[in-house]
Amino acid sequence: MSSSLFLSQRSLYEDDYSCILRNPQNEFNYGLHYHDFYECVLYLGNAGIFRIEDQECLIKRGDIVLIDMFKPHTLTYNKNYFYERFSLSINLSLLISFSTSRSNLLDVFHNCSDRLPVYHLSQEQLQKYLTLLDKYRKIKLENGKDILEKALIHQLLAYIYSDCYRGRHIDEKEAQHAQTIAALLKYINTHLNEEITLEQLAAEVNYSEYYVSRLFRKISGKTLTNYIQEKRIEEASCLIRGGLPINQAAEQVGFNNYSYFYKTFKKIIGCNPADYQARY
Repeated sequence: MSSSLFLSQRSLYEDDYSCILRNPQNEFNYGLHYHDFYECVLYLGNAGIFRIEDQECLIKRGDIVLIDMFKPHTLTYNKNYFYERFSLSINLSLLISFSTSRSNLLDVFHNCSDRLPVYHLSQEQLQKYLTLLDKYRKIKLENGKDILEKALIHQLLAYIYSDCYRGRHIDEKEAQHAQTIAALLKYINTHLNEEITLEQLAAEVNYSEYYVSRLFRKISGKTLTNYIQEKRIEEASCLIRGGLPINQAAEQVGFNNYSYFYKTFKKIIGCNPADYQARY
């Protein structure tokens, strides 16, 4: 992951989900990146080359891509074509809450880790998504828009489960692991500007420090300490880009020692905070 950029949920969207229609004019241009939430993308045109880790796939109209947490990926879009894609970002905790005992959404999102997570819809399958997106485009409510939006997302996820489930249910142990990781991510998000210790995290999920460290590294490929550091620096970079003074940005994400913040920022971002501020 060293050559890919980390993007955290906390700095990209405020709620437990985000959805947006993108095209070449408002495309997401971060290059190879990964994040601490799941992503589902429905392509409404021939977009280009999708890359996840060391695999690549030509993306066509009617393709659905399911992106697991912490998996480096990017879209190299074809600038000669106009396309739209509907992108849903969703927290692990919300994905779990939308699941049922018979239809666990982790069956398709988590189990996509062991294969190229691209599914091609038939024209008949695609039509129901297009009808749903038409409803999404027409949401004009002054109040309660988020409630209707979540209802449509719930419906979208039901379609995805129906079309992308391949017969393998996540086992009970994997489901427990997902619940634990969701609790850890929620605690870290809530307390990011405070001191966070491994002891606190272990107590939050009622497991030993060794177990929590080992599980998180198995799922994410990194230590909890590195994840928290990356998350803090990534959010600090967003605050700096937004015009907040560097020392205030450092304090706001939990750094009380500016020298340590400076060194950590340079290590993760590749330049010091002052140069980063000047660039933006």
